[in-house]
Amino acid sequence: MAVLLAASTAFAGDRTESLLARAWPAAPYASVGNIGTGVGIVFSPDLTVPGNCRFYQALGFACFESADWLQIVGDIHSWNMNHPSNRIRTLILETHGTNGNGLRVQKGKKPDDDRSYISVGALQEWVEPVGVRNIMISACNSGRLLRPEIYLKLNHDPGDPLFLPATLGIIDATDAFDPTRTRVTVITPASSHIENTLVGSLRELAPATRKALTAAAKDHGVTLPKQFAVSEILIMMILRDPDLQLQSGGDFTEVLSKEQTSVATSEKLFKSFVDHLNYIAARDGKVGSARAAAR
Repeated sequence: MAVLLAASTAFAGDRTESLLARAWPAAPYASVGNIGTGVGIVFSPDLTVPGNCRFYQALGFACFESADWLQIVGDIHSWNMNHPSNRIRTLILETHGTNGNGLRVQKGKKPDDDRSYISVGALQEWVEPVGVRNIMISACNSGRLLRPEIYLKLNHDPGDPLFLPATLGIIDATDAFDPTRTRVTVITPASSHIENTLVGSLRELAPATRKALTAAAKDHGVTLPKQFAVSEILIMMILRDPDLQLQSGGDFTEVLSKEQTSVATSEKLFKSFVDHLNYIAARDGKVGSARAAAR
């Protein structure tokens, strides 16, 4: 297991249980190939590993990885138009927050690397027409992303060294968008901390789990990669971890946090994720065997 870093900041609001029950109700009960049903996940290319989207597609997610926000929102539109029975209702963002100055996706840290930004309000405006109803942000200083002065239109020159050149552009909300009338709920972490993204290998999963994942991947028309990247907050959402706190109140903050979970905590969370997948695969295997015996 290796660790990639991204940051996340916000304050508490609505009860986490209620938010998850509304945004991702099937996660604790679904089969391996349906964990991500109705959920889309967006990765910044530099916060992932080769073939990572295929791992999530095998789990039933719609997965998007690009340094171009225009391509991402276009692909989300295409997905929901072409999959009416499995539309994305909840979108999870595994992207940068740029110290709370804008949602950023990029291929790398060099000034001329492919890179683009979008405001939170603009993302709501783009995805609402095709049925997305929840946006869950796992990004650097997410509470600062909700500041009124940049919620709709980003500051294109904030003077922050992390705000690298927008080689593929910046998407702001239009003047016609009213965030008080949108049906898209923005959900963020309720604590200020550095969000870790963990990298694991399929070899760390039980043989039965790998077999189940391989079958699920085939059903979804993909082949499994050797590795996968998963953030701590995504693990906690899937597990319904009691320590997870989310909010949807729209509260913003100016605070930059350097708090980070310990290596031991990260390893414990990753093990819990592996154990959870192993449990689901074993449970599904028993159900399948019982059905076969009853025929």
